[in-house]
Amino acid sequence: MTATELRVVPRPRRVETASGTVRFEPPFALATGADVPPVVVSLFETLLERETNSPVQRGTDDADVELRLEDSPTNAPSDAVGDPEGYVLEADADAERVTIRAASADGLRHGCQTFVTGISRVGEGDGHEQWTLPGCEIHDWPESSWREFMLDPARGFLPVEQVKRRIDQAARAKYNRLHLHLLDDEGYALESAAYPRLNQDADGAPHPAYSPEDVDELVTYASDRGIDIVPEIDVPAHASHLLERYPELRCTVEDGEPADRTICIGSEETVEFVETLLEEVIEQFPFEYVHVGGDEWEMQGYSWNECVDCQAKMAADGSETDTEHFYAFVRHLHDFLAGHDRRTIVWNDQIDISMSPDLPRDLLIHFWRVAAPDRGPVEGCSLERFLEGRFDVINSYVHAAYVRGWITEDYMLGWAPTRRPTVPDDRASQVRGGGLLAWEPSDEAERAYFERALPSAMPIFADRLWNSTGVDDRESYSLSVTRHALGPFVPDGFDVYRELGGLILPTWWKRPSGTLLAHVNRSLRDRTPAQAEADYRSAIETLSRLRETDRTIYPETASAYESSLEWLVEVAERDGRGVLDRP
Repeated sequence: MTATELRVVPRPRRVETASGTVRFEPPFALATGADVPPVVVSLFETLLERETNSPVQRGTDDADVELRLEDSPTNAPSDAVGDPEGYVLEADADAERVTIRAASADGLRHGCQTFVTGISRVGEGDGHEQWTLPGCEIHDWPESSWREFMLDPARGFLPVEQVKRRIDQAARAKYNRLHLHLLDDEGYALESAAYPRLNQDADGAPHPAYSPEDVDELVTYASDRGIDIVPEIDVPAHASHLLERYPELRCTVEDGEPADRTICIGSEETVEFVETLLEEVIEQFPFEYVHVGGDEWEMQGYSWNECVDCQAKMAADGSETDTEHFYAFVRHLHDFLAGHDRRTIVWNDQIDISMSPDLPRDLLIHFWRVAAPDRGPVEGCSLERFLEGRFDVINSYVHAAYVRGWITEDYMLGWAPTRRPTVPDDRASQVRGGGLLAWEPSDEAERAYFERALPSAMPIFADRLWNSTGVDDRESYSLSVTRHALGPFVPDGFDVYRELGGLILPTWWKRPSGTLLAHVNRSLRDRTPAQAEADYRSAIETLSRLRETDRTIYPETASAYESSLEWLVEVAERDGRGVLDRP
């Protein structure tokens, strides 16, 4: 049995087949060692009950599943126990028991996720269902220590319950970081006691934002699932909202108008403002890293070369260029955060890595692409140069990581954080991992595509971070992602992505909302429109039945796919439509 055949995403690193099958008849019986953290036990119960709609009994002698926290799980390769997130799962058909062993709570969490997403249903319900797991021994650990998923509530505010659902989906795919992009042109997503106008619209009406109680709830919810939250305060650009509310942070320009999307970084008032904002963030988010943005100030327009305060600061610092002025600002934020026991993350695109920048080497560089002409330094810049310059990097390369408009199935399945862009073998350890980025559009109607795109994009990207070996059997992999996205009650052989035309649904944000809900040409394949229409309708019935009987873990996903399939039905019904015609 291969990792793909096990139907678990991300695919486990090593699966050794054993004889027989372990069978479970609800209620599930769970046993744990005394040192297993209660939060892990509670999470496992929650996951298993949600997955199977069946109860779990704790503390029984004749257990179906046992969780063990061990310093050195037996029969495990060194990597599975040496990695703090490694685990061993043994399904013993003779003993009729599954044992999950790990050296840490995080390892146990991942083993629990593998179990609940790997079991299969036997029977038709009404009290006669059984659940099975093939006899096997799984040794598993992640290739990448930094596995991030980003949400953007600054542009499109996301209610707490929706963020929690995304945290659930992220934990299911074994992510360990949630990056929250909190400040941008459209708004600020945290309540600020020091600067309350940040939480107002232009007319003074309240702008939605997370309260301290909301943040506490999200931090705890994520932590219980093994996820740390990385807050981002994006400065100095993307600052329209900030400057509209606090215009005193604009540059002081004697002739002409100052930039309206980039703050002044030469005045003490601006620096104090940013520090105070960061202090509020640090107080609420306990994780050791804070993201300070730093992207796109060149393309957004800036006034530093005309600003009285910036020119004075540059003279005092000895900065000869605007880029060096920016570096001085980043150094100041880095030192400020270090004084609060925090480490700094910054986007890469405004750093001229063709030369050795005057920046601390413990900055964590978030790479998304080399800047385009007139948008930042281009010549001689690359991911490889950051590594040669002794920086550690998070790889969010735009063609693999930007859900909003860039990613494709073939590219993502061939991507790995140490593979694209090119990473020399002797520098691979400096690439911590990667992050999948879900940039919200400000237009609420356009956000619906995330419900179509994320349920598959999230586990596939996570798979590339956890286990970057090639996907040899695309059909089996698609079945696995279907099971991951919809849950274990999907009928055997049901592949929703086959009907939708691919694993990654269209995400191109420049199209008018709702005009492309699936890959119609790939969906039709060699079928006539009439044949395709019948299959679409059958898939709609399957999804509708799962949703209406509470047998899909995420009803929102089933509903989104139904809408896509209904659109395909409309396309197939058009007169004269041929397989190669475009919609």
